Amino acid sequence: MATELNSSGFLFNDGTVQTTKYDASMDNGYLISINTFTGSGTWTKPANCEKVLVKVVGGGGGAAGYCESGGAGGYAEKIIDVSNVSSVYVTVGGGGNSVGYYTSAGDGGTSSFGSYVSASGGYGANRNYSHTGGHGGVGYKGDLNLHGGDGTGHTNSGGHFPAGTGGASYFGGSATVRRDTTSTKLDVGAPGSGGP
Repeated sequence: MATELNSSGFLFNDGTVQTTKYDASMDNGYLISINTFTGSGTWTKPANCEKVLVKVVGGGGGAAGYCESGGAGGYAEKIIDVSNVSSVYVTVGGGGNSVGYYTSAGDGGTSSFGSYVSASGGYGANRNYSHTGGHGGVGYKGDLNLHGGDGTGHTNSGGHFPAGTGGASYFGGSATVRRDTTSTKLDVGAPGSGGP
């Protein structure tokens, strides 16, 4: 059913009817503020705020030698009614530690907005199987829940080319490093992406 104008007023597809003309003073649905957390802390509700759109991404998993890379953190987003909420503790999951060859790299940490919505971190390289990249994390309790991308596994080729890449997160791809140094970054990765 489409929105239509009839003798009663505007009939919307959910069955409600608007009988009066539009009045901007009745519309309270505007953006009040945007908060970004790069570390854990407390979110405090701004005045006149009734709902929030929360987006969380887990930390990326760490990498290991020979291009074995970490999985990206999961992603979730949710619209939350905060009419009766004054503050929420926000947890920002850190990235997993990178390690040398033959060892399991660290997992990325879980990020969350209180108990409302969360996203787990990506697994570190070699964590599930030897010589493999880490699996991506996943979003929980969101209106939208996504898996993070998987990291790449063992490779000997590529020369100085960065053959191993960490899993991509919702926000984009991972950093890359020069294979001959394993520490010289060629670019900066997106939040939540796996370690290269």
